[in-house]
Order: sequence, then C-alpha cells, then structure tokens
Amino acid sequence: MAGGPLRRLAYRHRWIYDSVTAVSSLPLGGPARLRRLAADWLLAALPPGARVLDLCCGSGEAAAPLLAAGAQVTGLDIAPRALELAGRRHPTLTLVQGLAEDPPLAPASFDGIQLSLALHEFPDQERRQLLRAARRLVSPGGRLALVDLHAAGPLMHLPQQLFCSLFETETATAFLALDLGQELQSCGWRPLRHELLAGGALQRWLAEPLPPP
Repeated sequence: MAGGPLRRLAYRHRWIYDSVTAVSSLPLGGPARLRRLAADWLLAALPPGARVLDLCCGSGEAAAPLLAAGAQVTGLDIAPRALELAGRRHPTLTLVQGLAEDPPLAPASFDGIQLSLALHEFPDQERRQLLRAARRLVSPGGRLALVDLHAAGPLMHLPQQLFCSLFETETATAFLALDLGQELQSCGWRPLRHELLAGGALQRWLAEPLPPP
C-alpha cells in the first residue's frame, strides 16, 4: 500500500487507525460526529427506510448511523478484511465486494449513496469513473452525500499537510487542489448543499442526479 510512512501501520494495526481518527476529528467534536456527517444530510433528504449504498464502506463505521435510523444499507468495498470486520460489527449491513468504479450492482437500485472520506484515495480517471457509476446506481430523485478533504484555511493548513505527508497518498495531495463542485457536475450530479468544516479542512456535499443528456 503506497503512501506516507505511517499509512501501512495504521491500516495493519487498528488501534493506530482509531487513534489517528480520534485526534484528527477533534475539531469536529470527535469520531462519532465525523462519521455522521454524510449520513445526517442523506437521512434528512430521504424517506424512512430508504435504500442506501455506502460506497467504500470499510469496516462500516459511517454506515452505522444509517442503519440506526432504519435505512436499508448496502456496503461496498474492495477489501475482504474490511468487509469481514463490517459484518461482525454491523450484522444488518448487506455487504458486497467490488470496485467502487465498477460496482456489481443494478442501475437505479438505491435512493441514496454515501461516500465518506474515500474519494481522495482515487486518481483522477478512477475518481470520475466512481462518480459516474454512482450516478447510474441512484434512482431518479435520489441523493449523493459526500464528505472528504478540502484545502484547509490558515489555522489548519500545517496540521493538514503533516497528516497527508504521514498517512495519505499523493492522490490526497492532488485532491486538495480539486474543484469538487465542478467535478460533480461534470460527472452527472447537481450540487444542492455545500459546507466547509474543521477550519476548511473538510468539505461536505449533497447532490442530486442530473437528467440524462
């Protein structure tokens, strides 16, 4: 796994990953608040019991608020170990192994899609493939809720740079220069809401699918 010198250790030893998450989420109020960011906007926009896809679900932490609210949640990830852990932690989460850029799922099969702190892991071409694939999977009138990195303001700039150099890959650094709103529109999404958090270090979006051309 490429990236900063502590990245491999953080993913191999769960306590390191959890500790990094706890520290980096302090400006937001802690890990629980961080993991609710996408779910809160998605749940507010969808009816009870909605069908939701958690793309790049990892071990399922960000899916937990959706499950607790009664959504029918499917988690997709490429990593078998992450899915195994997600299944143990969240038995009601439907699990699918596959690429987020080419998910083995039927078109228009979800009312909402969540993508939490994963998009910055993808190079340019794969990132756009993922966003277009998500557009195919969402039903008419559906929603996409997305949380990810954003180029921080003055107070958080140095901590963000240190974090990326230690724990992230070069794709994260490139992602900080991206106009994500423009990217969403180019991939078939209309932004509805946008918010910067944690001194500008995080961005949160809610979008709806654009009509087919």
